[in-house]
Amino acid sequence: MKLWLRLALRNALRNRRRTALTVGTVLIATTLLTVALAWMQGLFGSWVRQHTAVAGHVRVAHEEFVAREELHPTHENISDVAPLLATLAPLPGVVAAEPRITAGAVVTVGEEIGEETTLVVGARASYYRDRLTDAGQVARGRWLEAATGEVVLGLRLADRVGATLGDEVLLLSQTQYGSLSPVAVQVVGIVSGDLSLEQQAFVTLEEMEWLVDLEGGALEVLVYAESEQRRHVAPVAAAVAEHVAGRGLVAEAWHEREPWITMLAMINGMQDFVRWLIVFVAALAIFNTMTMAVMERSAEIGVLRAMGLSRPAALGLFGAESLFIGAAGGIGGAAVGSGISLLLTRYGLTFSEDMMDRLGEAVPLQSTVYADLTPDIVVTAVVLGLTMAALGAFLPALRAASIPPVVAMKARR
Repeated sequence: MKLWLRLALRNALRNRRRTALTVGTVLIATTLLTVALAWMQGLFGSWVRQHTAVAGHVRVAHEEFVAREELHPTHENISDVAPLLATLAPLPGVVAAEPRITAGAVVTVGEEIGEETTLVVGARASYYRDRLTDAGQVARGRWLEAATGEVVLGLRLADRVGATLGDEVLLLSQTQYGSLSPVAVQVVGIVSGDLSLEQQAFVTLEEMEWLVDLEGGALEVLVYAESEQRRHVAPVAAAVAEHVAGRGLVAEAWHEREPWITMLAMINGMQDFVRWLIVFVAALAIFNTMTMAVMERSAEIGVLRAMGLSRPAALGLFGAESLFIGAAGGIGGAAVGSGISLLLTRYGLTFSEDMMDRLGEAVPLQSTVYADLTPDIVVTAVVLGLTMAALGAFLPALRAASIPPVVAMKARR
């Protein structure tokens, strides 16, 4: 066994220039793979954290509201939310439960009714303080407190309507019964974050109850677990769903709702595509190296076969040679890729305003995105580096093992 490995290592170092070129190819491929996986994990993780901070890890709503959510039927609501909140809080894994009301409204600064519409969010001060601070930052002023008569505007909405701190803003919406409902509020803060957050207005829950004529009620209850990771959310979602069963309410975890059902499938597909594309490219380089090695050493292979080297042993000899190359490139690439990923984890990458506009409101993305390097990514990169070597060496090694000794020795190569 030791002799077999020494032969494999000697063969790998025989043509050092070609071996170095192949190791370099695997190293670059593994570096790109490590950085790409860390970047995608950071990007997608940012999306999930942004979304779940705003929309909860588990959402409880009336089943009719969920069925027609696109129409935003405010009359399909939880009319008395206090008992539900009291019973959800003690459930295992539940960190917080926040009632929320949302409705469309026309936003006006000044005396004339404007044409700018937005989504108005009404929630308790704890929701803004403990949840939305993870999704957005106050650019000017402050978040809402317990008092009514105040509003926080998203940065882009404030720019569109020409509002600034201290201005009085008129919000014109509808009650759940369809009648017009105006409310005058003072701008106390302007918040920045992802594009969706910057297009909205935020008021206290009491203000929103009056605006839609839903005193003591809510459209949704947002339940928060320890983190957005599915291993934490799944048991909480199951407990909440069991608790609200038979009440006409639906409990859904964030990953069980659109657009995340579709997006998660797309994200997994993108990650798999990047993985195997890079593996394929690097495997071609190793295939070329090992094919040349087999052609150059045909006579040597024949002598070894004539001396009793079996076909499986010949196959293993070239396989071990390729694994030496794959291990050198894979470990080196994982180290270099980890260094680059750590820089992106610390400093991130900032998108331009034009890029943020192109992404649109559907993608809850902040302007600066950070990579997220985990041990799993490093291990995956090294394993895929070895996979590149194994795939690239398989056919040449099979060819070497299939060469008849007499034919190989006659070739004199």
